[in-house]
Amino acid sequence: MLTRHNRLLILLFAGCLTAPPTLADDTPSVARVTTSTVTPWGIVHDNAPMTGMLVDFQKTLFERAGVPYTNRPEPYPRVIQSIAGGSADVAVMFVSPAADQIGENLGNIAEERIVVVTTATAREVTSLNDFAGKLVGHVRGSKYGPVFDQHNGIVRTPVTDVEQGLKMLLSGRLAAMASTEHSLLYAMYTAGIDSRQVRIALPLFNVKAGLYVSHAAAHEPWVAPLRQALKTMIDDGSVKAALYQHDYWPYATFCFAGGQCLNSR
Repeated sequence: MLTRHNRLLILLFAGCLTAPPTLADDTPSVARVTTSTVTPWGIVHDNAPMTGMLVDFQKTLFERAGVPYTNRPEPYPRVIQSIAGGSADVAVMFVSPAADQIGENLGNIAEERIVVVTTATAREVTSLNDFAGKLVGHVRGSKYGPVFDQHNGIVRTPVTDVEQGLKMLLSGRLAAMASTEHSLLYAMYTAGIDSRQVRIALPLFNVKAGLYVSHAAAHEPWVAPLRQALKTMIDDGSVKAALYQHDYWPYATFCFAGGQCLNSR
């Protein structure tokens, strides 16, 4: 027979099992951001926090949204995998049907060209087919679309960053180098490469970058204020200023050999 003392212990134990948690419910959800390590979007340092254009943009965005977050650097293919697998919640990715399958685009933040550059003295080309059998550099892990990524004729050659690729190009170790405009100009600026040494051989296509939330996190309470903060920054010009009036984008206009120019503002 149960004593009064034993019955009391059973009731208390049952209450512990059924009582709803309170502290966990009051804890704000933290958004997990992942940022591509392609410069100047995300720049990893050995003994210092990550810096870069997207890092600064995201800091401002999340502060304006009032949303706590963490940010970890990853190569771009891993960024895509992290959003698809749900180990990250937010990332800037190139807008594409594949990106739309794994996340929801809260808004486009940038548009730029993917270009292929050669030395100024190289013969003119009309398509990637003209580089058949030749080494064409690209940043390791970067994706430039099916036209480049799936071309059977060129020899895609991964490099650590665009600066390394440009130096290999100018020394004759590469026939061409593929890059986004941001990465190309930042690399030429930091390496002190004279623009007259380089020619835009092929503008492959224009690409947009959007701020994506993974489908797994799409219903988190911080998504709505983040979406609104992004819309506000787009409308008031803050996004454009963050990406095109930044120390990592030091040019209003930059012209290459042959009079070809990239205009940023």
